[in-house]
Amino acid sequence: MRKKILMLAAFTFLGTTTLLGMGRRLEGALNPTLLWEKEFDGVVVEEGVGLARISGDAIVSLKESGAEQIDKVLIFNTIGQPVVQEWKNACYGRISDDGNKVIYLTPYSADSFYDKVHYATKDGQEIWWKQHGGDAHISPDGNLVIEASTAMESTQLIEVYDATGKEVWSYKLGESIDVIFSPDSDYIIANSSTFPDKNRQSRVYKSQTGELLWKKEDEWIMSVSKDILYLVGLKGLYDREGNMIFDKGTIVSEDGKKLIVCYSKKIELISLPEKTVLETYPVKTKDFGFSYDGKCLAVIGERTDVTSTNNLFVIDTETDEIWETKIEPKGKSEFNQMQIFLTKDGKHILIQAEGKLYYYKVY
Repeated sequence: MRKKILMLAAFTFLGTTTLLGMGRRLEGALNPTLLWEKEFDGVVVEEGVGLARISGDAIVSLKESGAEQIDKVLIFNTIGQPVVQEWKNACYGRISDDGNKVIYLTPYSADSFYDKVHYATKDGQEIWWKQHGGDAHISPDGNLVIEASTAMESTQLIEVYDATGKEVWSYKLGESIDVIFSPDSDYIIANSSTFPDKNRQSRVYKSQTGELLWKKEDEWIMSVSKDILYLVGLKGLYDREGNMIFDKGTIVSEDGKKLIVCYSKKIELISLPEKTVLETYPVKTKDFGFSYDGKCLAVIGERTDVTSTNNLFVIDTETDEIWETKIEPKGKSEFNQMQIFLTKDGKHILIQAEGKLYYYKVY
């Protein structure tokens, strides 16, 4: 167990690597490099509406023509060049972990309530499309697509399709639906509630068969590890059988060995299954990401031991190295929406800061 508590010195170097708690330069492996940044005409919006997660070699993003109208989905490679120039009128895109399969939404017609969900290769070759009325997700391995239709009473469904477009299974749930895949694509967690945000339920299914493993009333699962070893909900940490084993948690690493708990002015890093606090970071978070093994923790936020705003903190949780730099959004509002995404190996970070994208190499 590491006994020290992290207290960053006020003179920590911006844009350099330091040893946690000592405020001095450390010549280590952690050395993030900005590979490229891009500025958009409008606002790049949140994942699920606009910006998708990144894979090893491709990023799905979008461009807006104004505050309300989204007009393009773009795919960039790791050097910032567009792989597909555009899918016009696309609502948002998501990408598989290997970067080879993509889903994106377009309007079904000018006067239609419905959208089309498209399943395609990253170079733009469409494989199939379906009429659709809600959110959509692609599995990490790219072989399954979920449509979570929430628009009308008659379409409150989760529908699961395979890579050929064949429906595998479907279930009717609540008025508001949110779904996530486990990192290994073997399980689907479906959260539902009646509008507005009442009667919450979380259900865990086998992704290939639709078998319901368990459900929790008044719960909303936010993070899950491989093989559903651990699941983090609003109430705490659950094991794969649905037993609550810890009354706290914000995100679990995908390998199931580390847990992050966010408080108003600090972050705790906790080992699993021991539930031992390894480090405490004096950071107020706007968003954060975790590598698959929990080695790399990237945070957008503010230091609470000194005055700072909109900083990127990259932390190696094994060597106690920290790197930080200032992130400048395109807009100047204090309510700027900022999000962060990591590749599974923790080697690349994508930051969305309103009208800007930043892409870093970590190691």
